[in-house]
Amino acid sequence: MRHKYILTLLMCISLIFMPGCWDQNLLKNISLVLTSAIDQGEDDNAKFSITYRKVQQSQSMEQGDTGSYSTTVLTTEAPTLRKARTNFSRIVDQKIDMSKMRVMLISDEFAQNPLLPHLDMFYRDPKSPLLANLAVVQGGNCVELINQLLKEKLIVSDYLNNLITTASQSSLVAPKNIQNIRSKMLQTGEDFTLPLLHFDQSKQLISVKGVALFDNQKKKGELYGQDAILLTVMDGKMGSYATFTKKVRSDMKSKESNYITIQVTGAKRDIKIVNPDHRDLTFSLNCEFSTSVLEYPKDDLDTDKTIEMLNKRLSAILTKEAEKVIAALQEANSDVLSLGREYRVRHYDEYMKMNWVTDYPKVKIIPKINVKIKKTGITS
Repeated sequence: MRHKYILTLLMCISLIFMPGCWDQNLLKNISLVLTSAIDQGEDDNAKFSITYRKVQQSQSMEQGDTGSYSTTVLTTEAPTLRKARTNFSRIVDQKIDMSKMRVMLISDEFAQNPLLPHLDMFYRDPKSPLLANLAVVQGGNCVELINQLLKEKLIVSDYLNNLITTASQSSLVAPKNIQNIRSKMLQTGEDFTLPLLHFDQSKQLISVKGVALFDNQKKKGELYGQDAILLTVMDGKMGSYATFTKKVRSDMKSKESNYITIQVTGAKRDIKIVNPDHRDLTFSLNCEFSTSVLEYPKDDLDTDKTIEMLNKRLSAILTKEAEKVIAALQEANSDVLSLGREYRVRHYDEYMKMNWVTDYPKVKIIPKINVKIKKTGITS
């Protein structure tokens, strides 16, 4: 019994010396930034924009509730993001907090500059939103896109985040965040893509158009539509599914009967170094797509002969398109498939004899797509 009292006394004494929440960050004292954007400014400056929700306290006191909120867009020009934050702190009545940021937009024009210097601040702050999605905006600047969403009374961060997530499920894009692009910007032999948003100003419509291709830290090209989907699947980053509509015939009177729509349900890839000699480096990229038929108006899929014919035609069509995708990657000098890293790991001595940055566009890459139709409908 005595030991019990001593233990209780020690616990009470220890509570006196326990620290409180010294690092608390109350929501009522901060302005949360959920979306940010970078556009090209003047005099080599960047134009930084943020959206944040602020409480209208005078209204909340009158109504006797927790307050109503309005979303505000602020823009400033500065040489660095840290300087931009300093500028924002002078015009916001609360502390700017970017730790919960969900989306960061980069204009197409600005993305052609090195990105790392403008993201450097995030890699030094322990409270940085490293999981925030990144996307490139075409067809207008980022502020115009954000203002359009606000005009439609949408929550900007939710809408953009959902837009990118939905596109990733269909394999149109492979989402990238601030954290996972850093290593690719610093290493030779692997590059990355970012989702490409298009803002149609005449229709006031925002859509995911494809992917932006990056060479090291700069955007150098893009892929749209089904080419972007094919790249995502070839890169081993397929989402929930990938759908292709291809013309496999030209002899049918009704136009729609010449086409087939397939869904890739599983994909395997095999990258091999056929010739490791740095003077004639050759890669083979073999992919096997397991597919199901979603639409085929001609509807004669009950024979093995027809299935085999479609497999061959689809394989040939997608192989040709894969060659176009590879050509686009090499033209942009964007090693999205990380072939340089593969070569460096397996044949380091040969790799060191070449300059991958300048020699990558001349490397031979031979893709081959093998399509296998596994299902032809609900009943098969």
